[in-house]
Amino acid sequence: MSEVAAVARSRRVCLRAFSAACAASVAASVLALEARPASALGYSADSPVGETPKAPRKRGKRGTSSEAKPAENASLARPLFAVVSLGGQHISIYNHNGLVDRSVISTGVPGHPTPEGMFTILGRERFHRSNLYSGAPMPYMQRITWSGVAMHTGHVTGHPASHGCIRLPDSFAQKLWGMTRIGERVVIAPYDLSPSEISHPALPTPKMRSPTEASAATLADAGLRDGFADGGAAPLLNPRRYAEQLKTKAAADAAAASKAATEASVALNAKRQQAARASVELRSAEAAEASARAKAEAAAKAADAAAAKRQDIATAKPELPTNDGASPAEAAKAKADAALAEAKARLEAAKTAYDASDAEVVEAGRRSREAAEASSAAAKAEKDAQLRAAPISILVSKKNQRIYVRQGLTPIFDAPATIREPERPLGSHLYIATASGENGALKWSVLSMPPRIAEARAAHKKKGLVEERSVAPLGAASSAAEALDRLELSDDVRQQIADRLWLGGSIIISDQGPSSETGAVGTDLTVKFR
Repeated sequence: MSEVAAVARSRRVCLRAFSAACAASVAASVLALEARPASALGYSADSPVGETPKAPRKRGKRGTSSEAKPAENASLARPLFAVVSLGGQHISIYNHNGLVDRSVISTGVPGHPTPEGMFTILGRERFHRSNLYSGAPMPYMQRITWSGVAMHTGHVTGHPASHGCIRLPDSFAQKLWGMTRIGERVVIAPYDLSPSEISHPALPTPKMRSPTEASAATLADAGLRDGFADGGAAPLLNPRRYAEQLKTKAAADAAAASKAATEASVALNAKRQQAARASVELRSAEAAEASARAKAEAAAKAADAAAAKRQDIATAKPELPTNDGASPAEAAKAKADAALAEAKARLEAAKTAYDASDAEVVEAGRRSREAAEASSAAAKAEKDAQLRAAPISILVSKKNQRIYVRQGLTPIFDAPATIREPERPLGSHLYIATASGENGALKWSVLSMPPRIAEARAAHKKKGLVEERSVAPLGAASSAAEALDRLELSDDVRQQIADRLWLGGSIIISDQGPSSETGAVGTDLTVKFR
């Protein structure tokens, strides 16, 4: 059998096994879901974003391991982040306290490899069907790329078996679903990585604000007066709490601006209707004046003709008595002149009313435009306030000498950034703000991947398996602290970051630029190594 035929046969076998295993897993998942309330899974569709879920029930199942059994409160501390080891075929979930949980997995086979890099959970669906592989079921799907890679329930063998996704045992997939949130980081490495704590003066610090920047009513609405309503000193607001304050105020402002824009639009329509009626009246008055003028001119001609005729008669027959009274023609002329004067007065009034109405339409249009612009600005401010509540995501690229900043999977800004010694590799380092300290200080964890990761994939070509490497690949790249030492940012950029940074915020410093998975909106800043 040729090598091509062998690969094709292997893919067909993998796909059949994948579909069959997923179907069996879905059946079990559906039965479990029907028998258990959503709250038992640690998730509720009605729970607000950011609310800590109830701890899911632990179910023993072959294929999962719990090498660490941390205290319950440790498993709930946020943010969480995941490390996928392709060599070890396991996923580890961490927070600031260390390892939260771990499970065996199955990742992509040769020809359909799971990408290596630093990613983010972009979307979640409790029950999903594949868009690429004949609608194959993917329960508890958590998407990490829009090109088709996700974590989900599937047949787990402990070695590569998928078409690129990260298959999870059913019980662990359900548990992970209840633990994680959109925006939390996922690192996929060729070997096992463990986070370490890091403290460095170049790591940004959040800007703490005084509550006096907002009104007492706004603070009360946001629940920010707890603890100092008795006159005590008001605690400083961290960027997350400040974002909640902004959201409350921005929502009220947006509602008021929207109402004002609606009222201005209604007033404009009313003025337009009045102007339309004034226009109709003006055209009617113009027509009436033209008709009255024509009649008056005709009556004048008739009166002149009658007067001339009477003069001719008087000249030809002076013996006839003279009629000193007004003739019928003159009476008709007088009546027509009176009607013309009335029509002219009506026309002048109609012109005055039309001009006034037209001016009112112009003014109402100006007010409506201003109200619409104010409403749009208020809606934008509300959206920005909502984004501020999400974790900030930062990528510093040595390749592009630029810093990119996103929040809530939405671009915020980008700016120049300088990496000293540009000829020297950086590696890729992910810093995550995992806990808060005193006076708003943040505690950071870091995961580092050296640049020469190709060496760690040398065993990929052998039977579709990945060899676990006990030692990270060698390279002259900077350490996590050295990478921070080499970074230069402007004060303005640092201030903008400080204004939005809080728990869950992350910084990637890398030789790479943003990966192809980083789109315009709805994606995070990621780096991809394969």
